Amino acid sequence: MIMNSAIRILAVVRKEFATVLRQPKLLATLILGPFVILALMGFGYRTSLGPLKTLVVANPNTELGAEIADRIESFGGNIDFQGIQPDGAAALRDLKAERIDLVVTVPPQPAEIIRSGESAVVRVSHNQLDPFEQATIALLSRSAIDTVNRSILEELVVEGQDESESIETLLADATTTASLLREAEAAGNVTEEQRLRAQLANQVAGVNQASQNVRGALTTLERLTGQPTTSESSGQLVSTVDEPAAGRGDDASIDELEAELESARASLAEFRSIPADVLVSPFDSATEVTGAPPLAITDFYAPGAVALLLQHLAITFAALSFVRERALGTPELFTVSPIRPIEVLVGKYIGFSLVSVVIAASLSALMFWGLSIPFEGSMLAYAAVLGLLILVALGIGFVISAAVGSDIQAVNLGMIILLLSLFFSGFFISIDRLQPGVQTVSWTLPATHAIDSLRDVMFRGAPIDFRTWIALGAGIVGTFLMAWRLTARRLAAH
Repeated sequence: MIMNSAIRILAVVRKEFATVLRQPKLLATLILGPFVILALMGFGYRTSLGPLKTLVVANPNTELGAEIADRIESFGGNIDFQGIQPDGAAALRDLKAERIDLVVTVPPQPAEIIRSGESAVVRVSHNQLDPFEQATIALLSRSAIDTVNRSILEELVVEGQDESESIETLLADATTTASLLREAEAAGNVTEEQRLRAQLANQVAGVNQASQNVRGALTTLERLTGQPTTSESSGQLVSTVDEPAAGRGDDASIDELEAELESARASLAEFRSIPADVLVSPFDSATEVTGAPPLAITDFYAPGAVALLLQHLAITFAALSFVRERALGTPELFTVSPIRPIEVLVGKYIGFSLVSVVIAASLSALMFWGLSIPFEGSMLAYAAVLGLLILVALGIGFVISAAVGSDIQAVNLGMIILLLSLFFSGFFISIDRLQPGVQTVSWTLPATHAIDSLRDVMFRGAPIDFRTWIALGAGIVGTFLMAWRLTARRLAAH
């Protein structure tokens, strides 16, 4: 009984396997087609839009507007500067006619806007419809404006560093006067002491007045280095010179003042020694991915492309199987033969699984050796994910094949599942960016679990996630039982 059943199943396997093998052009298309598409994507993909033809709309009589335009012109290789034009309407017409890519509009009177306490908004106009390209241009625009802001701040810092030289001269004079004051006090020369004290007070006041432009930078430097650079009295660079406090001698007062003067001189020297661009942007950023190698665009999309292709091929093969046989009258032969519906179904499962495995192995070989896709994990885990995906996809296809009445309906349902998988499986758009309700749809798709696990296995070296085993395993069992019931009903009708 078991032997007879195995023979009948093998007959169905041989029939389905031979049907595909007798079409070498079909096999070549199924294997080489996706490889060529991935190769073209890898060789043809650009990480940027290329130099964007940019036209700046600004008032040529406004110095600040012209300066912003100059900064944009020198931004880098992403900008192909086309000049400054005062007529915004003409620039937008050029943009609409696609003669240029970007129109950067500088406010007519940016200085007046800034003086009123508001930021002067530089508007960037483009004609890109792709949301990804829109985000790229927005990021490029923010980077350009950040560069402009940073360059303006650097100029202010450079001016402050130049001014600090004169402040250091004043500090040296104040230090000399403080030394003379100490000597006058020691000699008991009251008249000279009063004169020097008044002179020192004027010098310290002059230092604090001259240091107003650099005091903010020194305060920032204090925060960065953790060292005090300003006096505790009202944030001045040096404490003012007053009469000696009660209970404290003049020597102690002069000692503290000399210490402050020396500290201020050291702070100014450090302030001048640090490059202006470092003071303006003291921190930088660098990103890295932990637990995975650097990935090119082709590397990242390769697992998803293989998973989607195998799912679609398996669904299409299975969906057209019973439809084609009904057109040929094969179900009538099944009804008069000893073969049972479950044997027909198991035979088709095995036959189409073998075909799918051949395609999967060929695609994987071309992917790893032809495109040099990195692989960090277990080949057994990789093969297991593809095997689970193939089985659940075949189950979906057999359910479709037993449920529909024509090959057009079968193909259309297969295409709908492919479209759902393209948009909601995480192939193009990360599932984390979808609304929670839409994510529910995503996790009902077998491709979602397969793509997620393949990326983890291939690029992180991780084992198959338990959720993948449960989801794809339940899908295999559920679709098999449903296909068995529908197949038995179809064959019984004949």
